[in-house]
Amino acid sequence: MIVTCVKIHDRDGSESDFVEISLYDVNYIDLWQPTRSKESCPAYHTSTGSYIGLRTLKDISKAYAKYDFKQYDRSTVVNENMIKRTETDDRGSKVFFDDGSFVRIRTKL
Repeated sequence: MIVTCVKIHDRDGSESDFVEISLYDVNYIDLWQPTRSKESCPAYHTSTGSYIGLRTLKDISKAYAKYDFKQYDRSTVVNENMIKRTETDDRGSKVFFDDGSFVRIRTKL
C-alpha cells in the first residue's frame, strides 16, 4: 500500500515536502503531536525520514496538484478532472461532477 505523506522535519514549502511511501519501507509507526493541541497523528518512520499523513487541505491541494486537485475555498479541494459544470449564484458557486453530485463552495467562479 502506498501512503501520501508530508515531511515532519525540514519542510521548505516545496513539492519535495510531499512523498509517497510504501508501507513495506516503514520501520515503525508511532503517535506524533504536530501542534500544541492534545491531538496526535500517526507518524511513519523510514530509513529516508519521518512523515505524517496529510492533515490540512493546504497540504492536500499541494500534494495532489499533480493529479489536478485544486483548493476552491477554505474547506474544499476539488478534482478538476471530474467537473461537469459550475453554476454561480449570490452565495458562491456549485460545482457539479460527472456522477451528478455537487459541492457548494463560497468562491464565485
